[in-house]
Amino acid sequence: MQEEADAGASQVFTPEMIDTMARIWTRSIITLIDVRFQNVTSQYPLEQYKMPSSMLIYVCGGEAQIQLNETIFVMERFGLVHGGKGNLLSISPKGESVKTFMVFYKAESPLFFNKHLQQLLEEVNPFVQQFGYTPSNPILLLDWFQQMMNGWSRGKAMDQLQAKNFLYQLIHGVYRDFEGGEIRYLQPDPACSAKLYLDKHYREPIMFQEIADMFGISGGQLTRLFKKKEGMSLQEYLIQRRIEAARHDLKHTEATIKEIATGSGFADEKNLFRMFKKYYKMTPSDYRKINALSMQVDGIDNDYHFLYNERELANLVKSYRDGESTMFGKVRSKEMILAAAMSMMLLLSACTSGTPANNGGTVNPVPTQTQVTTQPEGSETKASEVSETRTISTVKGDVEVPNKPQRVIVDYLIGDVVALGVNPLGVARVARGDKEAVFANQITNSTKIVMEPEDVMTLEPDLIILAWGDENYEDLSKIAPTIYVPYGDMTTVERIQFIGNVLNKQEEATAVLKTYSEKIEEAKQALQNAGLSDATVTMGEYSDKNNYIAGAKHAVGELVYNQLQMKAPSKVQTDIIDADKYWGEISMEVLAAYVGDYVLSIGDTEVPVDNPIWKSVPAVQQNRIITVDNSLSWSTDIITSSALIDHIVSHLLALAK
Repeated sequence: MQEEADAGASQVFTPEMIDTMARIWTRSIITLIDVRFQNVTSQYPLEQYKMPSSMLIYVCGGEAQIQLNETIFVMERFGLVHGGKGNLLSISPKGESVKTFMVFYKAESPLFFNKHLQQLLEEVNPFVQQFGYTPSNPILLLDWFQQMMNGWSRGKAMDQLQAKNFLYQLIHGVYRDFEGGEIRYLQPDPACSAKLYLDKHYREPIMFQEIADMFGISGGQLTRLFKKKEGMSLQEYLIQRRIEAARHDLKHTEATIKEIATGSGFADEKNLFRMFKKYYKMTPSDYRKINALSMQVDGIDNDYHFLYNERELANLVKSYRDGESTMFGKVRSKEMILAAAMSMMLLLSACTSGTPANNGGTVNPVPTQTQVTTQPEGSETKASEVSETRTISTVKGDVEVPNKPQRVIVDYLIGDVVALGVNPLGVARVARGDKEAVFANQITNSTKIVMEPEDVMTLEPDLIILAWGDENYEDLSKIAPTIYVPYGDMTTVERIQFIGNVLNKQEEATAVLKTYSEKIEEAKQALQNAGLSDATVTMGEYSDKNNYIAGAKHAVGELVYNQLQMKAPSKVQTDIIDADKYWGEISMEVLAAYVGDYVLSIGDTEVPVDNPIWKSVPAVQQNRIITVDNSLSWSTDIITSSALIDHIVSHLLALAK
């Protein structure tokens, strides 16, 4: 793997680029500003040094991590790094220390080369480039840097002229290495760089695939590297950073819950409420009240004062027993926190619940699982502090879902959700190939994603509907309530009723199914009136080599054979439908026995028009072929099915005339 990475990295600089960079160096005015040496130790690493000019940095003598802006390079014994003005440089030795040479220089354009030079600089600017690699002759470079340092420090003009000459030699040596192609680039550390990126940008919307793209790796590969290094997934780390920020703001600011949610990177206060309660077993408002109460205990003359630390939320997960530190540094256990929270809630309930005086002093009962409520802090937090839920029975067990989900992510069965009046926040597997789904104009505001946990988490959903396989069910259910719909084992009626119940859209589901049922009956009547009740239909994907004939489990087959109740040829019935097959693979030689009165060509494959066997099939000879492209054959949702009914019936009626 390392050899493959190195081979790929060697293509960073093409021969044309190297030639252009050399031309720019020969035609620019180069000023050597300074040459420095520093022994960087692990105790005192170089951190976030803002480079005042273009720089060459040579690090040797041990293993180290070199960071330029948000990219972290890992070197073993020798590493040469280049960066431009304004870059942030950090060097962290893995051992005790590393030797570091730094060359500061700037480049300017001479008047007589200015126009041509500007054209070259538009192609590539070698003075701001970031790169890192292990030189082919590290000892020679070490000698050059040492001589350069010695000459520059003597301060005499001739010695400094020689130092400048070494700069040109260094650049020439670097470009010769690039030209040779067989060099070892310093590989960025994706896990460290991703962590740094999340630390800086956690308050912003984040797509993990975009971070992975920075390193030319897949999102799954980045996740594995990060989890191996940090012991948690990217999504878990991001949530923690946001929760920590929210916790700090709850404790130290007077901002509303909504303002804190937005400022911490959450989509809304509802999402903050759910995540905060998951980590701290209490609502944001309760946490704020408990902290306000504990702050009041310490009078202004208290002898135990600690310096305020603006970074006090250093480690959420590693706090003792998932508790929090008191103001005096002692650990307050989870049980104590919960006890305090319950006491506070009961006190507030007694004072403000508005219970009639003749109730005998009874306390309001604890809410059931299907409806969880908390005392609102104020009008601005009411939406976030009230989380009504219902329990849905699924093939994966009981799942507690929001009563009114607002941020729904849907996998595959998007048309079902849209038909019920819900605009999905995110959608996966919308269509196949380049054909748009028939409901595409109804999801223009939905984000198209891959159904991977990292992509899903960035949208911060409050409900996930999963349909195309359940491989990621466990990971997705950690992000939000996840409902798996085994659509292949359900009829259209069962599926719509189930999804309607999940979304709390039972009335809408009834109305949609009524309209759909009427369409089916009208279609069956039209086919009967046209004398097609006994006509046989074959559907599949056809080619010169193999033909895939669909059974009643296929989306189109289920609609034609089960819903429209059209007949299948006897061979299709016995060999495919009765055998409970999705497809039947049929050779061209025996295809005629499987073809009925009408042929449906599914998908975007072209039928084998020049094949003599194909041309001998009666339905083909009579041109009784209906094409069903991917926009109609890909999905089983009710919107697509409705459009498919119109398409098939209208073509059958036209061919029957």
